[in-house]
Amino acid sequence: MNSKSPDKTSMLYANIGKLITSSLELHEILEGIMEEIRIFFDPDHWSLMRLDHTTNKLFFTIIKGIDAEIVKNVRIDLGEGIAGRVAETGESIFVQDTSKDPRFTGSVDKITGFNTESIIAVPVIFRGCVYGVIELINSTKGGNFTGKEHFILQTIADFSAIAFANSYLYEQALSMSITDPLTGLLNHARLDSIIEDWEKTKSRLRRHEDQLSRVIAVFIDLDTFKKVNDNFGHMEGDRVLKALARLLEKKFRSDDYLFRVGGDEFLVLIRVSATDNIEMLQQRLDKELRSIVIKSPEKNYTVTFSFGISCGHLHEIRNLIKLADKKMYELKDSKS
Repeated sequence: MNSKSPDKTSMLYANIGKLITSSLELHEILEGIMEEIRIFFDPDHWSLMRLDHTTNKLFFTIIKGIDAEIVKNVRIDLGEGIAGRVAETGESIFVQDTSKDPRFTGSVDKITGFNTESIIAVPVIFRGCVYGVIELINSTKGGNFTGKEHFILQTIADFSAIAFANSYLYEQALSMSITDPLTGLLNHARLDSIIEDWEKTKSRLRRHEDQLSRVIAVFIDLDTFKKVNDNFGHMEGDRVLKALARLLEKKFRSDDYLFRVGGDEFLVLIRVSATDNIEMLQQRLDKELRSIVIKSPEKNYTVTFSFGISCGHLHEIRNLIKLADKKMYELKDSKS
C-alpha cells in the first residue's frame, strides 16, 4: 500500500473530528469512522471489537469484509490472540507476517475461512480505560501495511476513544436525570415522561399489537417506616428503602418499570398483552408481594408493606396509578 499524502491524512482526521462532534449516537459515529477507515486504507477486512468490562471479553461490534452473522457469537478473552493481547496491555500490535508471529492464533480465521496475512491492531483507550480494539487485516493493494499506517490507525483509535468516553458521560448524565440516587430505581421525572407518552396512544394510529397492549400498575407503600426512622435513624431507614428496591428487582422482570415516587412509596408498571392471562398474573403478584418482609434481627424490627394493583389500557395509565394508590390505602387501613 502506498503511503498517504499529508492532505489525505489531514482530511481523514478532519472528517473523523466532524463525526465525533456531530452526534451523541455512538454507533452512528463508529460506523462513520469505520467507513473512513475503508476509504483511507482499503483493507480486505476491518473490524471494531468492544470490550465487555463485566466478562472481560471482546466481541465484534462492527465488522466489514466478512459476514457479521458468522462472528456475532464469537468472544475473545483478554490475552487471547492479537486482539486479546492488545486489549489486555493497551498497546498496539503491528504484524507484517502472521505466519511468523506466535501471538496470532487464527481462531477467527477457522470460523470464517478468512486468511489473515498481515494485521494492525490498535487499542481504543482513553485515560487508561480500554473500550475495544480496531483491526485492519490484509492490504488489497499488495504488500504489507506500513509503519506510518500503523501510526495513523492508532490516531484514529484515539479519536474513537473520545467518542466512547463522551457517550459514557452522556449516558451517565442521562441515567442520573431519570433515576433515584438512593435506590437506583427510576424517578418521578421518568414516570412523568412515560405517562405523557402512554396517554398519547389513544389518539395515535397504533399497530394492532399496541392497541391490545395493557399495563398493570402496582403501588407500594412501606408500613411503619416512620418508626424505623424515629427509632433507629435515617441511615437505617435508607437501608430499608434500598433493601426493598433490591427485592422488587428480583421479583419483577428486567423490562418492567420500577420507580421510587416518594419517600417510602414505590410504583411498578408492567406491560402485558391482552392474550396474557391477566387475572392469573394479578393473583400471582398479590401472593408474591404479600410474602415480602424486611427484617433486622440485630435491631429487632420487621417492616411489611401495603400495595394496590390495577390493570387497564396504556392511555388510562394516570387513572390506573390513582386506582392502585387507592387500593393500597384500603389495604393499609384494613391493617389498622
